[in-house]
This record gives sequence, structure tokens and C-alpha cells, in this order.
Amino acid sequence: MSAIRYELARLRTVRTTWLAAFGVLALGAAATWVEARDFNAVPARAGEAAQLITSGAGASTPLAVMAVVFLAVRSCTREHRAVSLPSLLIALPRRTRSLVGKALVTALVAAGVAVAGLVVNASVAAAEFGPGFQSLVWDQVPAPRLLAGYVGYVVLAALFGLGVGVVTRGSAAAAVALVALPLAVEPLAARAAELAVPAPYRDWVRYLPFNAADRMLAIGGGGGLSPTAGALTFGAWTLAALLLAVVVFARRDA
Repeated sequence: MSAIRYELARLRTVRTTWLAAFGVLALGAAATWVEARDFNAVPARAGEAAQLITSGAGASTPLAVMAVVFLAVRSCTREHRAVSLPSLLIALPRRTRSLVGKALVTALVAAGVAVAGLVVNASVAAAEFGPGFQSLVWDQVPAPRLLAGYVGYVVLAALFGLGVGVVTRGSAAAAVALVALPLAVEPLAARAAELAVPAPYRDWVRYLPFNAADRMLAIGGGGGLSPTAGALTFGAWTLAALLLAVVVFARRDA
């Protein structure tokens, strides 16, 4: 509990936390507005309205998720520097408990930002399409699954970024590399596999972190993993990052 209280107190008193949260909300709202402007009419296909406020058309990686990953990595910069780590260990000498507390608070904050983002995005889209859009977002099947998938996606992305951040001491290069995964690395890997790898051996591309996670927001087959399999795969990547972070942090010199 002391680790959780420490993290909550730190987040409340650090202005950057609030600026980052508002930045993620603003980015998601802007992306939703752009997507809404591209539609010629109110989304009518099943789940399309919910997909619009989460990932846009096509279930691509949401910009808000990329921002959350980047910020989660960078959140480790200050306290995991060699000059700052001794102070952290004086306040929280049990390293594993400290990291677990940070992970729990990170997940809590990420979930809050995700839910707030859905409300803001739905309001932005409703301003474009009219009040009838709200009922489509919240009630139309498979909207509940998509909305829950979005919250889960943001939480797992934040924890994935946290694990990488602890391992790399919040390296800016690592943060940029994680953002580059869904933007460039995974699409290029998929294209390379399509050109150079026989068809029966291309399935591995579907299990890359964000390729799998994006399936949590899909409303059709699309040839990828099922939403549940995508969530489990991304969860496995996240768990691996956190376990590596526990090992590295336990052995790190203060």
C-alpha cells in the first residue's frame, strides 16, 4: 500500500501528469473529429460508430495509444536515473513491491484516461453527426465489446510501455522505437513477409504486439486474430515486458 500511496502522491503533485492526460484526450478528440469529417453520413454498419471513437475506420492503432506508450516509457526517466534511484529506494526499499505499485497506479490512470477519452470522443462525433450518434456508440452490437477492448488496449499499452521504460531507464530512443512499431516496423515486416516468406509461414506477423492488439478493436474477420486472441497475445507481450522489468530493476545498481 505504501508503494501505491507514494505513486498516487507523486502523480497528484507533478504537473506533467495532468498535462500528459489532457494531451492524450486532445489527441484522441482531434483524431475522432478528422475521422468523423471523412464520413459522408452517420455510421450505420454494426459497431462502426464505436470503432469511429476508438480507432477510426479499419481498426488501426489509435493515436491515443501511441501517446500513452510513449508517455509510459518516458515516465521512468527521472526516477530511474543513477542520480535519482537512491532516493526512490530510500522511500521504497522493496524493489518488487515498488514496481508492482507503480504498475497498479499506471493501470488505474490509463483506465481513467481511456474512459474519459471515450466520453470526449463520443461528444466530438455527436457534435458532427447529431444526438442520434450517441445511441449508436453505446448500444449497437458489438459496441460494448469494442469499448471494453479500447480500455483494455490502453491499459495494456501503458503497462507495456512501463515495462520497457523501466528496462531502458525511460530512454527517449526506446519510446520512439515503440511508437515506430505500429507506424512503420510492423507494417514493413508484414509486407516483407508477404514478398519473401511462403504463405504457410506468414502467420507470425499476426502475433507482433500492435498487430495483435489492433484486433481488439476489429469488427470483422479481416484475416487476423480474433479479438480475444489479440488481447491474449498483447497481454503476453505486456507480461513479458513487466517480468523483464522486475528482473532488471531487482539487479540494478542504485
